[in-house]
Amino acid sequence: MHLCIYEADRPIPEHQARFGTYADMFEAWLAPALPEARFSRAHLAGGEAPPPPGSVDAVLITGSRAGVHDAEDWIAPLKAHLRALRGARIPMAGICFGHQLLAETFGGRVARAPAGWTIGRHLHRASPLGAGLFGKAALSALSFHQDQVLEAPPGTELLLSSPASPHGGFRYDFPAMSVQVHPELSPGYLRGLLEGNAVTAFPHDLVSQALATLGPALDSREMAEGFARFFRESVQPGPA
Repeated sequence: MHLCIYEADRPIPEHQARFGTYADMFEAWLAPALPEARFSRAHLAGGEAPPPPGSVDAVLITGSRAGVHDAEDWIAPLKAHLRALRGARIPMAGICFGHQLLAETFGGRVARAPAGWTIGRHLHRASPLGAGLFGKAALSALSFHQDQVLEAPPGTELLLSSPASPHGGFRYDFPAMSVQVHPELSPGYLRGLLEGNAVTAFPHDLVSQALATLGPALDSREMAEGFARFFRESVQPGPA
């Protein structure tokens, strides 16, 4: 199984030196649950083109500092590319920005969250479909976003929800799934982000509250197993 990670951003150099790229984080998170996968990367935000449909078995879209409505020159072509992947029935998965981009591309609505920033560890309730996929009725995961999906795309079923993110995860009626949370991030990375340059970018109370949530265990492994299950069920037979 050839899975291409679409990098919609990269960490600042200081954090990249400590934690790697977002593609590194995603591969480290997902590979133990999906050992048969061969991973590649396309740094879309850095000007690289995505692979043509049919050259990979599946794709995963990372988070990003950009928003789906931003005027970045790679976002509109990426939306068109996702439509082509849908037509070719190439499985797609999205995380945070990727979740929002899939929703916006396929008929949902994304905007600033009414409650503002959501940062830190939060508990998300799983729908019956989500519980079957992830193996738990509630999942603890890290969040870092100010935009969110406000209206679900047609043909989706809810996977996860929380008071801050009612549309926290979807399974589509074509081979695609996504979540708003960041199962690939470690508490150490988020702590480094908040204790570094982010301290001046967010209110002190918001940073303090987010840091206070980082102690308890996360359900990253369960989420990796759910995404692995999705890819195994969705990838078409035959090597890409």
